[in-house]
Amino acid sequence: MNTWIFQGNPKIFDIDTYIKKHKYIWWSLRQEHFLDTIELDDEVFLWRSDGNNRGTGGILAKAKVISLPEERTNDKTSQNYWYTDEWENPYLAVKLEVLQVRLEDGFISRLSLLEHPVLKELLILRLRQQTNYLLSKEHAIELQGLWSANNHSTLLRSHSWEIIGEEIAIKELDKSTFLHHGTGIPKEVRRFFSAIDMKRGERREIALEYKQRVYHARLEMDKHSSPRSRLLWKADFSETIRNQFQNAYSHFLNKDDESLNEVTKLRFEKVGSSSDTYLVEFLSSIDSEVLIEDLESEEIELYEPRAEGNLVTYYGRRYERDPINRKRAIEFHGLSCKVCGFNFEEVYGERGKDFIEVHHVKPLSTLEEEIVIDPEQDLVPVCANCHRMIHRRRDNILTVRDLKDLIDSKNSR
Repeated sequence: MNTWIFQGNPKIFDIDTYIKKHKYIWWSLRQEHFLDTIELDDEVFLWRSDGNNRGTGGILAKAKVISLPEERTNDKTSQNYWYTDEWENPYLAVKLEVLQVRLEDGFISRLSLLEHPVLKELLILRLRQQTNYLLSKEHAIELQGLWSANNHSTLLRSHSWEIIGEEIAIKELDKSTFLHHGTGIPKEVRRFFSAIDMKRGERREIALEYKQRVYHARLEMDKHSSPRSRLLWKADFSETIRNQFQNAYSHFLNKDDESLNEVTKLRFEKVGSSSDTYLVEFLSSIDSEVLIEDLESEEIELYEPRAEGNLVTYYGRRYERDPINRKRAIEFHGLSCKVCGFNFEEVYGERGKDFIEVHHVKPLSTLEEEIVIDPEQDLVPVCANCHRMIHRRRDNILTVRDLKDLIDSKNSR
């Protein structure tokens, strides 16, 4: 069995929606020298290029080949997903069965692959213009392992809900969630909230926990003959949502049902199989874009020669550049430097908004294996100047406390 990467360009084709809505899809075979190489049941990883959104490229689905290459003409199945007229042109393609889709949790980003000790040599990272890439056995094994390790695959999509694995659900926030203290729960999603057996008119109390604060909410079935299910919360949680996404709240408050560019989501995670408590977290596409821009510009720990060792470089960039860990660290600690108090927005205005560097409190040279990062304990926001001073001497990396004491002692003279 062969393993492939098939690439698509979101500038000309809506890859995300296509693979979300169709279990069976067609993908072009542009590299025709593979015509006699591709086989039934070959494994295919589907790759979305960056397009116009830097940092969004990477592997978002896994599929298998279920037909040998054939010519497609006037492909109306995919017509609605093209931003050009290319669907009208004959092209050589193979039919795929989509096995797993990971647009969020479990997605393997191009940026993370660039830091992988083996997969950084993937041809698609060096030669981006092709559509079809045949992987070596070594790269196939590594990529299969990485995909399995990121096993948070989407089990179900219904309306604005996604069920990820057995323990996680994600709801895209809409007008109702901002203005009406709750949201509908599609029939298919009831199982996640253990609401399959709820009767018409029944209510059940649950708890939503955010940043160690508990908010009271309830599940309820209305009294219609075909009852609809809803998740409703109290005013205190609505206020938390509005404070978290002030621009979105203002938009829905003033602009009716116009679409919003920023995608805002609420993540639910079960606390035990028999508990009625759900940990919640807010997600935002705008936050992610800002973080990626910041991460790509942040070279604070990489200015020394690579002779320092691949292991240090790999773990340093992987941990400190992880957007989720970075975002959570900022949520815990804020955007001011923990050493000197410098705040980029206060000094630079809009250009400095939401920017800060993030320091790993454990020296990178001590990381001999992959560890789980606690953003609250292991990551600290610091300004560029203080970050440089912490790491200026490789044999004497300072702690945040050390540097604060150094500043305090100088100021007290």
